[in-house]
Amino acid sequence: MPSILRSLLATIVGAAGLIAASPAPGPLPQRPNILLIVTDDQGYGDASGFAPTDVETPTLDRIARAGVRFTQFRVNPLCAPTRASLLTGLDSLATGMWRGPSEPGRAEARGKAKATAKVGRRPATEDPEDSTPDRGEPRRIRAGIRLLPELLREAGYATGLFGKWHLGYAPEESPNARGFDEFVGFLGGAHPYSLRANSRLRENGGPLAAEGHTTDVFADRAARFIRRQRDQPFFCYVAFNAVHGPLRSKEREADSALPRWLEHYAGRGLSPERRDYNAVLSHADQRIGGLLDLLGELGLTERTLVICHSDNGGITHTYPANNGPLRGGKGQTFEGGIRVPAVAQWPGVIPAGWTSRADAAHYDLFATMLAAAGLTVPARNGSHVVQGIDLLPHLRSGGQAALPERYQFWDLYGQCGALRGPWKLVGTIDNHHGRFGLAADAAERTPFVLFNLEQDLGETRDLSAEQPVIYADLKARHVAWLRQYAETPRAR
Repeated sequence: MPSILRSLLATIVGAAGLIAASPAPGPLPQRPNILLIVTDDQGYGDASGFAPTDVETPTLDRIARAGVRFTQFRVNPLCAPTRASLLTGLDSLATGMWRGPSEPGRAEARGKAKATAKVGRRPATEDPEDSTPDRGEPRRIRAGIRLLPELLREAGYATGLFGKWHLGYAPEESPNARGFDEFVGFLGGAHPYSLRANSRLRENGGPLAAEGHTTDVFADRAARFIRRQRDQPFFCYVAFNAVHGPLRSKEREADSALPRWLEHYAGRGLSPERRDYNAVLSHADQRIGGLLDLLGELGLTERTLVICHSDNGGITHTYPANNGPLRGGKGQTFEGGIRVPAVAQWPGVIPAGWTSRADAAHYDLFATMLAAAGLTVPARNGSHVVQGIDLLPHLRSGGQAALPERYQFWDLYGQCGALRGPWKLVGTIDNHHGRFGLAADAAERTPFVLFNLEQDLGETRDLSAEQPVIYADLKARHVAWLRQYAETPRAR
């Protein structure tokens, strides 16, 4: 045998021996705490551990060093569908939250907003995510679907949400009605950062009079919750509105960041818009770091699973978000709209300092957090099969336990996407307003494009003509996915 082959064989055998000799993961700590942090509209390139960037996110880097960095973690291209999926284990069409929730009186508010727009102004409270008129019944999470905090609370967890909800406005759709013992935040899709008399923050069932900056309010209240619940398992969901608008833009000459963070980015040659954006994001990153420090102070670091990710890609047509090498952004099914920075740590359970390139997704977190808590992941939620899978075997093995290859699908009122392995299908049909039978018909007759993400991360070369079998398979499955919701009763 040639010496080079003997050397290669010895290397392979030696590596296999190391793997075999590695101790198998022990039992999970019982009833760990869970800290889930979701940022808003943070692009893939707006985290220093994911792409070259001018924004500093040392806390996200800190979590990645202590645990895992996901480079192919995907969500929905809009925030409410993502939040619904991660709390239910279902895709957005199954949850009924295929777009932002219907808001009572929204039609009247849109009329006022249009009138304001005619004179060149836009109210700070207007949320573009809720700007499409309703067709048919209101959008809400379907009847019979249970949320993660409901299941955790039944298992003895204290549950708290601090920040953005955006999953319903009616009393029966409120965070407290859906499993949270404590809620401090806002119900809608956006909120100004500086708190004034027109604040819409709420504490549990009533208005909250608060001063300061939303990032500090949410982090402070989360810290108080953790301190109070230190002796029992808790689920703490921190949903910052950073870096969602309103931010400085060409149409809005006002900063949302605190002066000290604007000064931090002074003199770096950034545009005023990018300076405000970076300052808001770094402020949130620092407050995440403070929560990690608190876990350490209380001796809870090894007993707490921490997960942090963005709800969708960065918005680039209004604000100067950075999606790195990815095409597109928020509202689109190109990778820039659905692939986001994500990190997790659980010392002693998740090995430190490795990178997962698995196709993990937002709805996997539902199953993962339930499994971490020692609970059985339900086969169904409401009338639909739970699509999310438990990531813990993958995470505990440092990636040696691969995720199963699977199909994933996206739709955002006509922005379509499908994925299996490296193959990605993208297409656009007319806005169907939730009429999924019409959407399936339109998708069936509309040409889509096909990309190989391993060879073309920027999604620039259409391979549909060169790979007709793969194209036909992904297209047919996406159409079938849409069509299964054509006869599904709308949320009641």
